[in-house]
Amino acid sequence: MSLYRTDAVVLGHRNIGEADRILTLFSPEKGKIHAVARGVRRLNNRLLGGTQLFTFSNFLIVESKTLDSISQCEVKESFHKIRSNLERMAYGLYFAEMLRASTPEEDKNYSLFNFFLKTLYFLQEWNDLEVLSRIYEVKLMAIQGFTPEVFRCVNCGNKLSEKIRFSSNLGGVICFRCLKHDVRAVDIDYETVKVMRDFIKKPYRELIHMDLREEIKRQLKNTSQPFMLHHLDKKLKTMGFINDINGLKASAGPTGGD
Repeated sequence: MSLYRTDAVVLGHRNIGEADRILTLFSPEKGKIHAVARGVRRLNNRLLGGTQLFTFSNFLIVESKTLDSISQCEVKESFHKIRSNLERMAYGLYFAEMLRASTPEEDKNYSLFNFFLKTLYFLQEWNDLEVLSRIYEVKLMAIQGFTPEVFRCVNCGNKLSEKIRFSSNLGGVICFRCLKHDVRAVDIDYETVKVMRDFIKKPYRELIHMDLREEIKRQLKNTSQPFMLHHLDKKLKTMGFINDINGLKASAGPTGGD
């Protein structure tokens, strides 16, 4: 039996037995790992605080041939504000599911871990979570090696003209000469293309105060989300949760914040 210690964020969990819980953790050194927290669903269990959804903790883990188990954990950041707000929690679950779906087991990735941790910090404060989700989709795919081509036509390599579309199948924007290569490509304005360029090049702190027109937001959703789903090649359950939350928010009208 061997022990290892690692920082990790809790991406998800599922209950087993009467009081145990299997956690999906994301660690910079270990990548995506699974470990059981025994008795964690009992009141006052010593592991409870550090094993909640989205919590960033330092874990001491007992390695096993079947399923590792958590021996100790120390909270570094609880991200309580995400869990205490239904909308923020919905987007957190969406971001976590995207990360799980795009990441193989036990594949260390320091840059991806730091990116996801930064995303959780900004998720606590960002006002327009739909815009944050578009930024996250583009940046996550770029880190995973699937940067959308938004600087030249992805098919012919020519500079972009005024009439352009976005092709998830081809991997980016196509000029009017190449429209025949993907009849399902969607319309996109040059202004939206420039926003996507900013998503790729700029850090979160330079994007947090972006004020985008509704039409640009619509085009971003019609491009970045299908692009991400094309590369994941699977449906995400949390997308339905996001749609439900946004529907309730639209029905309720404007609110004063959290």
